[in-house]
This record gives sequence, structure tokens and C-alpha cells, in this order.
Amino acid sequence: MSLEAIRDRVLPRLVAARVQRLTLTGGEPFVHPQILEICSAAVDAGLSLGLCTNATCVSDEQIARLAELPEVHVNVSFDGFRAESHGRFRGNPASFDVTVQTTRRIADAGLLQGLLSTPNALTTVEDYRDLCAFANAVGADYVLMNPLSAFGRGVRSRRGLAADEQTMNTILETANSQAGPDLEIVPIRFPNTDGAPLAPCIAGDIIYVFTDGAVAVCPYLVFAARSPASRHADTEFLVGNILQEDIVDALDRYSPDSLAVRTDPVCGSCALSGRCGRGCPAAVVADGGTLGSRDRELCSMD
Repeated sequence: MSLEAIRDRVLPRLVAARVQRLTLTGGEPFVHPQILEICSAAVDAGLSLGLCTNATCVSDEQIARLAELPEVHVNVSFDGFRAESHGRFRGNPASFDVTVQTTRRIADAGLLQGLLSTPNALTTVEDYRDLCAFANAVGADYVLMNPLSAFGRGVRSRRGLAADEQTMNTILETANSQAGPDLEIVPIRFPNTDGAPLAPCIAGDIIYVFTDGAVAVCPYLVFAARSPASRHADTEFLVGNILQEDIVDALDRYSPDSLAVRTDPVCGSCALSGRCGRGCPAAVVADGGTLGSRDRELCSMD
């Protein structure tokens, strides 16, 4: 997507839709030849700006210029904390040292917010102990861990690269041991071993703009609908194209009621019903279920 399209159409329409925070992700945002100009335009539009990067192609000049902008933060992705895990998962063992050193420079510039990680079969528990220790050392606010999912890029790689449940539980225990007043551990879709109520769906609250301009009420619902097992079309979760039209009315008309669990009798008799958010509809769709079904992957009730 060009700078002109972002500056002249995307950003004004996001502001009109009452968006307050913008995250640039990908892919890799720093490969865009005009990434700094895009960042400046977003800040000029009054948006708080975040960037998610693998930190392999971020220059010192880019870091310095971003540090001059208000309300900008950077999240860095790690897929392990060794060349043998992070680098192999990324397909380039040399990328690990580059990512570590660049993350330190981002932190030194006051831009670092969090570290993002995808637990996988190439990682060890020690990876996450060391990753969280590194997060403490560079002053990260949080470590967010989101395992390979059954949709998006995880469709093909999950079977061979997903970490097993025991490893996931041990990873979380190890990461939590490193948490403290300055570091939060944020696990996403880890095994629900304690039978806790599930989180609610936030479709419509965090929208996603694809590079062709399509606007999704949730990117994961779109990715899930494109999975082989899906019984839903991705168009069910797309509300328009921001390059072609204003999206305010379309977003205001969107109702998440269609995503609510309504077809499973277990929910009606569950003691957690009043506190449970019913989980992730995208996981249901990716697994071949229909909207209105409960998130069986994380629900502990039979």
C-alpha cells in the first residue's frame, strides 16, 4: 500500500471511524520504502502508533527518527531465544543475533514496548526463561506468547511445529517465574488446565486493514474462514474497502451477535456461564464448526 493511499484515504477514514491506536504489522513493516513517512503521517493524524517487527532490517537512522515522534512504540518478535530455535524457525540462524542487538538499540531509544513469541516444537523451556530474563534486562513491559494456531500461517506448520500441551504448560510456568512488577506475561490460547472461564471475542473492537484495503472486524476470523476445514466465507467478516469508501457506517452496523455462543447446551448449564466470554469464534471456524458453537479447544467442560 502506498504512502499516498495511507495518508490521504486510510488514515482519515480510520480517524473518522473513531480509531485511536494504529499498529503496523505484516509481513515486516520496515521493508516498506516509506515506512518513516507513514509513521509520521499516522502521528500527525493524532494516532498512537505501534510497530511489530522481526528487527532484522531496522536501521539506526530509522530508530532515531522514530524516537523523535510522540506516542510511538515497537514490539519485537522472537520465536525462541537461541539461533537453533529462533533462527531455524525463521529460516535464517544468523537472524537471532541481529534481532537481539537491534532490540537492545530499540530499547535504548525508549521505543520498546513488548516482546512477542510463538512457542513451537523447536523451542525449549530454557528459551522462555532466557527470553523473559532478556525482557527484564531491556525493560520490556510484557512478553506475549501466542502458539501456532490452526489458521493463517499455522494451517500448514502446526502439525509439525506446534509445541505439545505439557511443554506449553511448562513454558508458561517458567515465564511466570520471571514476571514481576515491571514485566507482565501474556499467554494467548494456552491449555486451559485450571478450567478458567474463557475470554470474550473482541471482533469489531480491533479492526484490521489488509494491504488491498479490505477491512476485517477481526483478522483471525478472516484467516480462519480461509482454512481448509472452514464452513464460512471470509466475506462474512469483511465490512468494506477503506481505499474505496468510508467505513464508519459499515462498522457501526456490524453486530457481534452472530458470533455469540447459542447452540451448545453445555453453556446453558455451566456454572461458569455468567463469567465466561465463550472463547474465540475464529478457532471454532478454523476447526470446521459454525458460528454459535463453543470454543471446544479451550473449554474444559464436556
